[in-house]
Amino acid sequence: MTRFTFDIKPLFPEAIIKVASDMLPQNFSGTRVQCADATLKMTEILDLMGKKSAVAQELVSQVTTAQRLGRSDNQIVYLMADADDGPNGSVVGLLKVGTKNLYLYDGTGKAHQVKGAPAILDFYVDEKHQRRGLGKQLFETMLTQEGWSPAKLSIDRPSSKMLLFMARHYGLVRTIPQANHFVLYEGYFNDVAPSSPPLQANKSLPAILAAGSNSQSSIGERCANYRKRSTLDYPGNGNLGSKCTMAEIMQNSRGRNNKGNAAGDAQPSRMNLRNN
Repeated sequence: MTRFTFDIKPLFPEAIIKVASDMLPQNFSGTRVQCADATLKMTEILDLMGKKSAVAQELVSQVTTAQRLGRSDNQIVYLMADADDGPNGSVVGLLKVGTKNLYLYDGTGKAHQVKGAPAILDFYVDEKHQRRGLGKQLFETMLTQEGWSPAKLSIDRPSSKMLLFMARHYGLVRTIPQANHFVLYEGYFNDVAPSSPPLQANKSLPAILAAGSNSQSSIGERCANYRKRSTLDYPGNGNLGSKCTMAEIMQNSRGRNNKGNAAGDAQPSRMNLRNN
């Protein structure tokens, strides 16, 4: 658990709260002094939880900080607390979401410019509170409040744990290969019109993540090999660059197929999630 020297309960009228760029819990009200105090405390919570998430994921720098959130007008952080943990309570989970303007490939190899794509950016549950269903509760709260569907999410470099989470709770296994660091699931483009006409790609995409079992071993093994390529310098915000192109993905896929590997690897890894 993540405990603080101050009482967090006034900041958490409910177990799960939303925090935006104003650095205050949603619907928080108070005097200027109270708002300033709440902002300072929330800054400390966000920075520490973001740091713990980065450590758990073995990242060079943390994804979630109060400063980054304060600069963004299209990101939200969901925080989960355990008010009964110690005299001041503790914060046990973090889920950062937002919208991105991305160039995304569908299953036929056509590229679409998608504006405001729902994105999962950071997901962490404290190690001592994992395997209790808290991650599912936090995720479900986000889906309900944002009005999003699991199959319509773009996920920023999910780890094998995150892939297992999506498979176990939402039956999502097949992914659509992308040139950037986001992962999509089959069905993402179903009944959804892109914001602009699709851009025809030169070649069709291979199925990097083929149909397979929902078991931990099959998904985990397929993810493990591809994770080695997640350290490439992917271009940000979906802009296709030279260091990781669709041609490179297709070339690697052909190489694996020549060796009789029909399944291929899974998507780049980044987020850490161990709870059920």
